[in-house]
Amino acid sequence: MKKSFVNACFLAPILFLASSGMLLAQTAPAVSELNGKLDYAGGLMNSYEGHNFDGSIALPVTHQFGFQADALYSRISDQDFYGAAGHFFWRDPSVGLVGLTGGYLYRDGVDTFQVGAEGEYYLDCFTFGAFAGVGQINYANPAPFIDTNPTRFVGSVSAGCYPVSNLLVSASYTTAFRENMVKGNLEYQTPIRGLAFTAEAALGDNGYDHLLFGVRYYFGANKSLRERQRQDDPPGLMHQILYGLGLYGAEFNRKESAYVLAHQGSGNSGDSGGSYGVVITTYTGGSYGVVNTTYSPPPITPIPNPVLINP
Repeated sequence: MKKSFVNACFLAPILFLASSGMLLAQTAPAVSELNGKLDYAGGLMNSYEGHNFDGSIALPVTHQFGFQADALYSRISDQDFYGAAGHFFWRDPSVGLVGLTGGYLYRDGVDTFQVGAEGEYYLDCFTFGAFAGVGQINYANPAPFIDTNPTRFVGSVSAGCYPVSNLLVSASYTTAFRENMVKGNLEYQTPIRGLAFTAEAALGDNGYDHLLFGVRYYFGANKSLRERQRQDDPPGLMHQILYGLGLYGAEFNRKESAYVLAHQGSGNSGDSGGSYGVVITTYTGGSYGVVNTTYSPPPITPIPNPVLINP
């Protein structure tokens, strides 16, 4: 079932383009020239200090198709995250974009990936976007209170508007690993060539939230923000993967806290620990975290004051 869903995500855009004749109708190139961007966004991520550095390089493959590579490094609390993604897409800058994308994110003790189909539709000053695919998270250590190896649907829809050619106002809804998030974005390209400022706020299930402010620099021809985002590089994937891990981690936190509270005060909690046993050290989970603990069979004396870290 999972394999069939992934295959459908990859084949559907190609079949759509072929049947609609859009491959033959395109006049402008999918990517105008080799171009790229670098940006930094920092602020609060689930009440912890977060710093995100990422960049993209896009290039034409043929007149109708383009490719983009993304890379990300994030420092959230005292944890380091590394990731990369790729996009292969058809685009007509007067119509929209349809493509395939996938990316991978790693930190010590946990890794995650997402693959699927992406699309954009351009209507005057409006841009509508969508993603549909599958994601997986793999924690290094099991936990008795949550699935530490989930493989589930990931999807998003977005709508943006350019009130002026150098200002983008957008909003999106994302569902990832059965968790939901709404997000708002602002981006303004200054009169200084290639320089833009960004702001982003999000709210999600289980108390997930983030507030980020950033700066971005575009490499390539001197264009308006609207032209850059329709003729050069499409949106990157790595932030969506990072936020997907954060959303699932927020559920992890909630269930972890409930589990610890439920097992306080019992002399032998082995039955409740299930096949994983019970924790013999403090939990160190978090909305972007991982179980850095070991489990052993009962009996065991529970910890009176477990420490919860939310990196």
